Amino acid sequence: MTIAAGEVYWAVVPYTPQAPFQVFVKDKPPVAVPDAGTIVEGLRKGGDAELRFVVEAKARPVLLLSDRVDPRTGDLFGLRLVRLGSLGEEAAERIREQREPGLFHLKPERFPDLDQESAAMISAPIRLHESAVYLAEPLGRLDQNEMRVLAERFVTYWELDLHQLLIGKIRELLRKRES
Repeated sequence: MTIAAGEVYWAVVPYTPQAPFQVFVKDKPPVAVPDAGTIVEGLRKGGDAELRFVVEAKARPVLLLSDRVDPRTGDLFGLRLVRLGSLGEEAAERIREQREPGLFHLKPERFPDLDQESAAMISAPIRLHESAVYLAEPLGRLDQNEMRVLAERFVTYWELDLHQLLIGKIRELLRKRES
């Protein structure tokens, strides 16, 4: 099955680890590590840089920002969703009107297989291994214009500096025009 940017799928999404960390040490039960500094100091003393953590996860729908699977890691890039029903009516209305910078409203008619009206959390990008995404059937998809607007809002929200990229594209277009 092929995937496309702007499609929503079910996925197993881990929560971001936070202190105290539950870390497996060799073949023993996990141990609690109070903070990141303890782990870093252990690495500096010659400890193993790769650790196995116990993390909580949740099956939830995610919107894919790209159809590209990273060939090195097998990861996809996406956004978590939030149900509008979990927010107040005033907040939900602002989201529907696309007036909430960190949230992008997903029109229910474009996402018929989502059980509730939702928004993509621009403020919550995630990487997911392709094996953690249930690719049987998308729950809906953004159209090309919605995807363009979402990408612009993502760049604006995260204050990504694309000036040099744009300058390069303009120069490329000018070279093509002159030849």
